[in-house]
Amino acid sequence: MKEVREYIANNWIKTFHAPSEMRGDFVVPKPYVSPSIGGMYTDLYYWDVYFINLGLMIDGHDGQVENNLDNMAYFIDTLGYMPNANTLADRSQPPLFCSAVYDYYIHKGDKTIIEKYVPYILKEYEFWQTQRMTKFGLNNFSTNGDKELKMLNYIYLSERVLEKRENREEQLALAEDIMAIAESGLDFNMRFRTSRSKVDASAFLHLDLNCFLYEMECKAAEMLKIVGGDYERFEQNAAKRKELIEKYFFDKESGLYLDCNIVDGGYSEIVSAISTYPYAYGISDDIEGLKKVIAGLEYENGITVTPYRGEDVYFQWDYPCMWPAATCIMYKALKHLGLYEDAKRIAKKYNCTVESNFIKTGRLWEKYDAVTGGIGESAEYETPEMMGWTAGVYVYFDEELKRLQ
Repeated sequence: MKEVREYIANNWIKTFHAPSEMRGDFVVPKPYVSPSIGGMYTDLYYWDVYFINLGLMIDGHDGQVENNLDNMAYFIDTLGYMPNANTLADRSQPPLFCSAVYDYYIHKGDKTIIEKYVPYILKEYEFWQTQRMTKFGLNNFSTNGDKELKMLNYIYLSERVLEKRENREEQLALAEDIMAIAESGLDFNMRFRTSRSKVDASAFLHLDLNCFLYEMECKAAEMLKIVGGDYERFEQNAAKRKELIEKYFFDKESGLYLDCNIVDGGYSEIVSAISTYPYAYGISDDIEGLKKVIAGLEYENGITVTPYRGEDVYFQWDYPCMWPAATCIMYKALKHLGLYEDAKRIAKKYNCTVESNFIKTGRLWEKYDAVTGGIGESAEYETPEMMGWTAGVYVYFDEELKRLQ
């Protein structure tokens, strides 16, 4: 829709901020981008930037894309990892820096981009391999917060996830689960529900993180081959991770990839958008498995992160909300397996929902309702106006739909 593209083109610059505007203890070296023009989301957020960059590259803002990569590299160099946000440094978020560098390299066709950012890719990889490793040889989301920060998260977020604990030890354990889910970016939904807790993240191995890290290992190997480096290490690690993903996350009974419950045995009872990640990142080419996941999440106006479950608890990364990031990865999964008509349908539903709400409100929004086609509502906080990944994914889909006609 011409009007939406014009709105995005005219408003990108309003999300660019001078380094001096950054809050907290950090001052980044380059202008940074925020998800929103105003309001509560005017900081730098990790995985948001990946999807924002998709739109910025298409709309000719290569300079800001490189600024974004420079700022992420700065945090990785300073902290050893890219934080959730410049004001939330007690955790990271889905590790997409390597993929962002790779996308920019493909966009520009310049191998000096790889040479510039490889040291930071390697440093971030070591963070995940040393500070987020489990005894199973796979990685889990967690937190770098100390006890004081954990207690603050418990106080602030326990009510939001509808869980309370009586003593300090249990409160700290719940805070660790909450912060791990916050690091996953999907905060919150019910994928980690057990009989003990709605958010029992420590009881599971986390499928999404290991798919992201497999993608990092594959892309790092490819780039290291180009500029010279220990690409064999990354190829070997990717091959081993793929084997472990098949071993721990593939549920033969359902034919689906699910978070693995390492405490009780079995798998998550909630099928979610992350069940499409193995297909998006080349771990599986099982067309029927992907179609099964999509069929359970697709509604009239888009794709939700989890399905409807009757009289259940629903958080914001849950039915009926359609989120740009999850929809984009689902689209990539369908396209990767050659399901172009399905991919086009999903992209069209997303863009049509964005467009219909833009006609009504003159704005873009953080999330949408895949059932009603309206602005997404949730029990966690009021849905804000947003450019960010809403704009980035809209622009990306708009261009993709032109190519797939």
